[in-house]
Amino acid sequence: MSEYVVSINQRKYSIQLLGNNEIIVNSKKINVHVSKVSDYSFLFHLGNKVFEITTNKIDQNRFGLLIDGWYYDTIVRTTLQETVNELQQIKSKTKHHSDVKAPMPGLLLKLIKQIGDEVKLGEPILLLEAMKMENELRSPSSGRIKNIFYKEGQSVEKDSIILTIE
Repeated sequence: MSEYVVSINQRKYSIQLLGNNEIIVNSKKINVHVSKVSDYSFLFHLGNKVFEITTNKIDQNRFGLLIDGWYYDTIVRTTLQETVNELQQIKSKTKHHSDVKAPMPGLLLKLIKQIGDEVKLGEPILLLEAMKMENELRSPSSGRIKNIFYKEGQSVEKDSIILTIE
């Protein structure tokens, strides 16, 4: 039995290949049949439905799938590869320099943290008013506030670096 994690449009699916034309997708057993048309084209039989799939390998884990005219950018990893990838992302977010950028133009209402303050991943660090709504921005990593480039009450443009965390 082979186990994979397939990411399609930021959604992850757990897939187990059982053999005998059976797979499990997110704990649901499904009977399928795949017919190879060419090196890059397949017919996927799911119950009484047939889907034409054309594949394109982009890099080691990324594939482009064209399914009945709809394009999907996918990432296919073994369960172990997915676990390693998630741990690497957590590690990179907790131990490096991060710029906190304005996700949209707005007004810097409040700095919750100041230079020298310790912050943890996901902790609120500032309030940004945009489109008449207050948006709480959270820390993208753990560390210490090194620089603050704007003052409360100042306008910020989209992608402006508001502060840095080390």
